Amino acid sequence: MTYMRNIFLIGLSGSGKSTVARLLANQLGRPLFDIDVLIEKECGERISALFTSKGEEYFRDCESRMLTQAIQAAGEAAGAIVATGGGIVLRAENRQQMAVNGIRVYLTVEPEEALQRLQAQQADALAQGCISETSPWLAGPDPLVTLRYLLAACSSWYKESDITCSTGGKSPQAITHELIATLIGMGELADKEPVTQYVSAGNGYDVVIGWGSLGQLPHYLDQLQLPRRIFLITDSNLQRLYTTSVLHNLTSSGYEPLLYTVPAGEANKSLEQLSAIYDWLSENHAERREAIVAFGGGMISDLVGLAAATYLRGVPLVQVPTSLLAQVDAAISGKTAVNHTRGKNLIGAFYYPQLVLVDPATLLTLPERERIEGWAAVVKYGIILDAELFTLLETHTAVLRGFQPPPVDLLCQIISRSIASKISVINKDEREQHLSAILNYGHIVAHALENVTGDNRWLYGEAVSLGMVIAAALAVEAGLFSVEEMERQNALLHALGLPTSGDGMISGEAILSAMSLDKKVVGKRVHWILPQYIGRATISPLPDELVRRTLATFFPERWTSYDKEECL
Repeated sequence: MTYMRNIFLIGLSGSGKSTVARLLANQLGRPLFDIDVLIEKECGERISALFTSKGEEYFRDCESRMLTQAIQAAGEAAGAIVATGGGIVLRAENRQQMAVNGIRVYLTVEPEEALQRLQAQQADALAQGCISETSPWLAGPDPLVTLRYLLAACSSWYKESDITCSTGGKSPQAITHELIATLIGMGELADKEPVTQYVSAGNGYDVVIGWGSLGQLPHYLDQLQLPRRIFLITDSNLQRLYTTSVLHNLTSSGYEPLLYTVPAGEANKSLEQLSAIYDWLSENHAERREAIVAFGGGMISDLVGLAAATYLRGVPLVQVPTSLLAQVDAAISGKTAVNHTRGKNLIGAFYYPQLVLVDPATLLTLPERERIEGWAAVVKYGIILDAELFTLLETHTAVLRGFQPPPVDLLCQIISRSIASKISVINKDEREQHLSAILNYGHIVAHALENVTGDNRWLYGEAVSLGMVIAAALAVEAGLFSVEEMERQNALLHALGLPTSGDGMISGEAILSAMSLDKKVVGKRVHWILPQYIGRATISPLPDELVRRTLATFFPERWTSYDKEECL
């Protein structure tokens, strides 16, 4: 078992060390130490005043002492975030302490941009009526010259850092996400034993769930005893954040990774992108025993899974899902697909991976809306299979939605429980002949919404949330589900940040037409997944008029005549 090490942020004044340190501490749930703040607290003076009254040498003594105290306070396993001053590397003992006790992260910035940031901070403080701190490095007649001098004096020691991150033109949040992704890829967040669940479908495979487990990808690939050349496929968003550390990790472990990047977005889960992947694989002479690693959210899981299923009639597939939807759903079931102009996931195959590696820490680098949409898949399991999971979600909605700091143990428990629900079904019904169809609760309307709106209005999880709301209302109208339990479902979805009401701009008739192409249509009738009570669902067709009336309450645009047999 490893523990997250201390992280020391170093770099020029104005590089954003204090701001990024605060964001890192909040998002990782780690203690925060700001050396300058600690010095001011101990000495009772601002840093600039201390420089003037006591001199730089006195300040450097204080700085070294506060660094030692911060390291001692953090302890061996705490993994504190430490913001340092721009000149802390000037003393050899400080450099040694940071090298021995943690990871040094160098935030790079050009002196010109650093000066602009410092001046902007000072102006903001004055505008708010605050006493503004003037950096001692800016107190002279030419601050830019002073910053350039400091950078020249410290540059060689800054470059000794373990991680270098450019801050130029980036927001503090973007820098923080980039650093978190790097730490995950290096395995620095893995401080708990992972949980492994076994899927008997196909040839059988493990699903490994562990916070920070992405850094252990080479270890799990070793267990599969595959050729050392692997084909890593990701999307453009993840490529920017993760691939430097992931590729370095694989290469240093003796693998020969080749990288292909798909443009991000559901629209790229297409035949065109599938063909482009085939071209890339064939150009690189990919062989039948060489593995494809799908690194990404649901779009990548589905698209790359289909590529693996069909290239050379099937090559080894490893799923590394990075979104909540993919972690509890898309990457687990063996369902692979691309979209067609006539419907979602119309072209696909059942193809099981050899490994699924789930790292919930990757959720930290998702935009908030994309993280929240994933709760729809988890609520789904609570409604159709696991009443205790549903209650667990109800109990912790605030912390699950807020996510700062992330509830690591709770999150891993929820994801593991959701995956267990999924596995319990697919082990009994690999190819969705009957039982597995209940896993599509909320998906019928969700797919229709995506087809009608062109994937632009809602994220997929948001569309599933609306689909569950409508399916629950249909179940109530059919006398299968109580109003009270429907209201519990909708309240939980709302509390987690998911939509629960329709949009008057959408035609209910168009929704009906789109549903006629759904995979759950049998004998030209939609077979609905309907809750009976929280923890149990059934599958059944419904009377045309009941469906029409219920949909009209959510999508109240005027209804015209339609061919019921065709649509329902």
